[in-house]
Amino acid sequence: MMMNTIETQTIVHLQEHIEVRCSLFYGKPERIVEGECTRKAVFPDGEFVGYRIMSGNREHGFLFKTGQWNGRQRVPGVSPAVTLMVDAKSGYRSQKLLEMLHMIACYEIEITRVPDHFFLRFNTLLEGRNCSTQAMQNMIEKWCI
Repeated sequence: MMMNTIETQTIVHLQEHIEVRCSLFYGKPERIVEGECTRKAVFPDGEFVGYRIMSGNREHGFLFKTGQWNGRQRVPGVSPAVTLMVDAKSGYRSQKLLEMLHMIACYEIEITRVPDHFFLRFNTLLEGRNCSTQAMQNMIEKWCI
């Protein structure tokens, strides 16, 4: 008997309010839906998405993978649950995440080919004190090339 595969869509809320700003910094949505108070970016399964929430002077960045099968983590403003790859809990860490994504692109590595354990290790590096450009480059060369 053949199983039906149901593709889900992930909705990411985008907003530009005085108190809270939510935006994308990585990934290309399938479409943007305009609403009364918010815009919604729609992504298909299997996409990597970079999402930033800024509240006052606090910044929180997320890199996650969309999809119905592995999604277990809840990210504010995102539904349904996703697979959280990187959780950057400050402006500095968000900038380091952007730098890492840029470095991966410079090495011409397709992000979908990067092993999941790389992101786990990168998340640990972000939480430590030695998240230098050289340390990130070493990680890419060791785990992705």
